[in-house]
Amino acid sequence: MRFDKRESKKSKSGYTWRVTFEYKDRYGKKKKYSKSGFATKKAAQVHALAVQSDLAKGLVVDNSVHTVDELFQQMIKLPGYSPNTIRTYSDTYRKHILPVLGSVDIKDLHYPELQGFFTDMSGVGKSAVITTRTVLKGIGNLAIKSGYITSWPIDLVQTSGMNHSRKSAGSSEYLPEADFQSLLSLVSTGRAEFSCGSRGMFLLLGYYLGLRVAEACALQWSDVDFENRTININKQLVYSGLRLADFFIKDNTKTEKSTAILPIPEPLLNSLKEWREYNPYPLVLCMEDGRFMDPKYAGRTIKSKARRLGLYFHPHMLRHTFVTNLVLSGADLKTVSELARHKSASTSLQVYTETSDLRKAEAIARTFEDSSPHLLA
Repeated sequence: MRFDKRESKKSKSGYTWRVTFEYKDRYGKKKKYSKSGFATKKAAQVHALAVQSDLAKGLVVDNSVHTVDELFQQMIKLPGYSPNTIRTYSDTYRKHILPVLGSVDIKDLHYPELQGFFTDMSGVGKSAVITTRTVLKGIGNLAIKSGYITSWPIDLVQTSGMNHSRKSAGSSEYLPEADFQSLLSLVSTGRAEFSCGSRGMFLLLGYYLGLRVAEACALQWSDVDFENRTININKQLVYSGLRLADFFIKDNTKTEKSTAILPIPEPLLNSLKEWREYNPYPLVLCMEDGRFMDPKYAGRTIKSKARRLGLYFHPHMLRHTFVTNLVLSGADLKTVSELARHKSASTSLQVYTETSDLRKAEAIARTFEDSSPHLLA
């Protein structure tokens, strides 16, 4: 490491200090670091020690600015994001993040700045706040992997937001079988017989197989093997932000683990056979003329029917219910993770934790359902 004293007309003392040293980056490549303009040699030494500390942590010390916007554009190009997810993230980013943080260097964002940002979002809907946090978490993780920062305190930030849903206090994301059957019966009947049948099959695929909305709406009869009682999940419908005429099927799923061949349970198999006799089109779920079923319209319609029964409902509840039922049946974590096609077993483990109250209630009911306590015996 070398420190040089250099003449400077701009400095009051008439000179400044420069520090220069060589180092190897995290790929083992030799590089040279140099920075001048320090008023004293001590200041140059302090700076050099700080840079060497960053290098030891694997940080990049190119002194360049890496903005939130630059990192977001890199993030959405990474593999693993479906077109629907990219569109949702992009809409949220443009609306909430870009105007406030887009031009900020990632190194200048710490806990106070992030907490202040989310405090200002307190009047925004909870769903938008959650998505915003997810996007910023992805941006920060990319910055860490790229060596621009060492930590990202997004998990320390407290968030709030307006609850715009009609979900009542204490409502669960779990749909009990009796409620599901009531909803299925109501959704499957109506004047538009074919549309009602298609929406009913939508419910069945979510409840018995845990299919994501985009997966169910892309399912074709060629994916259903009636002889071997299996169904092949290998594609998804791209629809977010598009008109119905522009919907298209993409030949991959949300993640690598999402693609799988699943066994079909008996109730679903029988319903699929009946529906196949009625539906002559390639798509399992479709409109009466064979076009794609609009997932958002179908979701709103089913949600409206659920309210008539006094039920809170959104389509992803079916997947959550499927996983919860697997847990309650006693399935082990590995089996649950594989059937749910979760990217990580930690997602399945979270459901295990969430179902603890249900399991406790079930255990109490199972223990005492056949007898009453005799207090005076």
